[in-house]
Amino acid sequence: ASSSQPVSNGSAMSASAPKKTLASKYGDGFVTSASHPELAEQYGNVGTSSAYMGASRPGTAVVNKTSQAPNSGPIDLTQPPELSADQKPIADGLIAFVTYFKSLELGAVEKKQMTEIEHGVGIYIKKLSRGHIDADTSATVGRVLGALQNRDFVAAMKAQTELVNHHWREHKDWLKGLKFLITMSSKKSG
Repeated sequence: ASSSQPVSNGSAMSASAPKKTLASKYGDGFVTSASHPELAEQYGNVGTSSAYMGASRPGTAVVNKTSQAPNSGPIDLTQPPELSADQKPIADGLIAFVTYFKSLELGAVEKKQMTEIEHGVGIYIKKLSRGHIDADTSATVGRVLGALQNRDFVAAMKAQTELVNHHWREHKDWLKGLKFLITMSSKKSG
């Protein structure tokens, strides 16, 4: 027959090298290139199995140790902890703002903000009492408080922004509440 396709006979195929087969460990014949790098290479699935090459156990989480225990939450603002003489006026001023705003009629959004403010002030005072806030950060919070007491909301926001830009990683748990305090003060002080 004059066909352009090559014809092979069965004996020529059996004489070639034995075909290597891969089998699933479950015996179901389903094999993926994710678990067999040779298949990934053969089919061009770059990146499917090479991500775990040399790893003793794929998916092992890397945990970074922290230098201090996580914060368990704010303190009760009606019973603040003992603070040094230079720190106490800042804490008392922040608590006075919280007490004042809690006495006002607040809308639903303002109530949520008030919860965040109270939480933030509580965590700030707790960290302050434990020595987790340095003198410069405390002084900047003092500037925020002084600006709020003088109704200089632009200066208060500027000092808060400075804190966020330089200390967000270690103090984000109370900085958000401080921002809401400034926002609410600008709306409700009067």
